[in-house]
Amino acid sequence: MTKQNTRDIQLSVELDASPEDVFRAVTDGTELAKWLAPGARVTAPEGGKKGSIWISWGEGMSVEHEIEIFDAPKRIRHPSGKNGETKAPLYADWSIEAREGGKTTLRLVHSGFSVGADWDDEFDAHARGWKLMLQNLRQYFARHPHEPAVHIPFMSKVESPRGSLWNTLVGKLGVSASPKVGDPFRFTTPNGDAVTGVVDFVAETYDLALVVREYDDALLRFTLAGKADALSTFVYGYVIVYGAERERARELLAAGSSATSS
Repeated sequence: MTKQNTRDIQLSVELDASPEDVFRAVTDGTELAKWLAPGARVTAPEGGKKGSIWISWGEGMSVEHEIEIFDAPKRIRHPSGKNGETKAPLYADWSIEAREGGKTTLRLVHSGFSVGADWDDEFDAHARGWKLMLQNLRQYFARHPHEPAVHIPFMSKVESPRGSLWNTLVGKLGVSASPKVGDPFRFTTPNGDAVTGVVDFVAETYDLALVVREYDDALLRFTLAGKADALSTFVYGYVIVYGAERERARELLAAGSSATSS
């Protein structure tokens, strides 16, 4: 038997949407910004010329790749990052399948990761990230299909180990140290306003995702990055606010960013 030198992340999500809408969600810049990244632009292939996809999570965090397969509304495949060990490209391959009852299954295969234990952190971080992004997409179609959105990130380096910062975060948000999906949260902003809702995704000490009731089920997300024994932690958070409430997005941004400050 041939030994595998790479491994893949394989995920799927069932969405309350048509295949055409789901295809747009992964191939249209405006739609991508409603669940994946604050900035996105897609140019479809035309006249024998390859298309391209550009995605940005913030300053210095942008990527652009040629699209290798663009088969509407069934499939899109493009490079997505590099193997940390070999520097060979990784690939994101999205496939879309209609289901009964007006639902659609979206499948992702992110391939090409090294198999060695030295690269487990890289693999696990990508897997956690995709699971959170797909939860964003599920929430978008379930609560805010076709609504306009504002997607704003906040970032900081906090002089605290990841585990300690996690405890600070969940303490400020009023949830347990080991929160579960469906748990309620409540915290008070620096302005004295109450913010409430439910937890909708958790990867303990790494990711905490909230649905915020006062902003018409807007999304507030926190990701903590860094080794457990490191003295500092990088925080990447963001808000995605839909519909009429998007005019208040920066209020929620300020509230969220205060939750990781000392």
